[in-house]
Amino acid sequence: MADTGSLLSPLSPKANEPLPFARGYGYVRRMEMKGEVKIDAPRTKVWAALGDAEILKESIPGCVALEKVSGTEFKGTVETKVGMVRATFSGNATLSKLNPPLSFTVTGEGKGGAAGSISASADIQLHEDGNRTVLRYAAKGEVTGKLAQVGARLLDTTAKQMADSFLVRFSERVTEGPLGRAEDAIEQVVDEAVHAVGEVAHEAEEEVEGAAVRGVLGGPMMWGLLVIVAGVVVLWFMRG
Repeated sequence: MADTGSLLSPLSPKANEPLPFARGYGYVRRMEMKGEVKIDAPRTKVWAALGDAEILKESIPGCVALEKVSGTEFKGTVETKVGMVRATFSGNATLSKLNPPLSFTVTGEGKGGAAGSISASADIQLHEDGNRTVLRYAAKGEVTGKLAQVGARLLDTTAKQMADSFLVRFSERVTEGPLGRAEDAIEQVVDEAVHAVGEVAHEAEEEVEGAAVRGVLGGPMMWGLLVIVAGVVVLWFMRG
């Protein structure tokens, strides 16, 4: 789905000048990727989701924080691992060349301390395909520092996996929409309630055994137990 390419080359002091963020690291790796994904949602909905910080945070692999600073600016933090190199990158991204809901360009950079820096830009296009949307991207980037010294194949493979993972997660989030997330939340609440009621029912069962011995099965305690049992039945039906 995606084609990748890269080049690792030592930077001379002269070559360093156009890339000040690479100074002191000695290496830079230039990469290019492109790919596409079909999303079962109309183009306008996909366009809106691409500007939703919460959806993007849930979709970006390793993203621990993402904030929308303005209508075209984001800042965030991403944790990643390539081979033996682990890094936490803090950076920002800016949207430009906006042509809603057809296309835009995103540029960004992130710094990960000794692990190095990343800068990249990507052209995004949205094409209608019946009731679906085809999201196509073409990206270019530069990696410096320890990450740039990782083997070309490993770095390319990791980058492709992260891009594919993002597209799959993003597609799922857009497709499920608010209703899908609400259903997940309801299911979680019901599961927790069933578990809690199950524990109460277990305790109640012990009380029944004790009550039978004491001859109080016809009293108020029995009615309370019936209410608990009815609650369990209702919650199980809700799960279905």
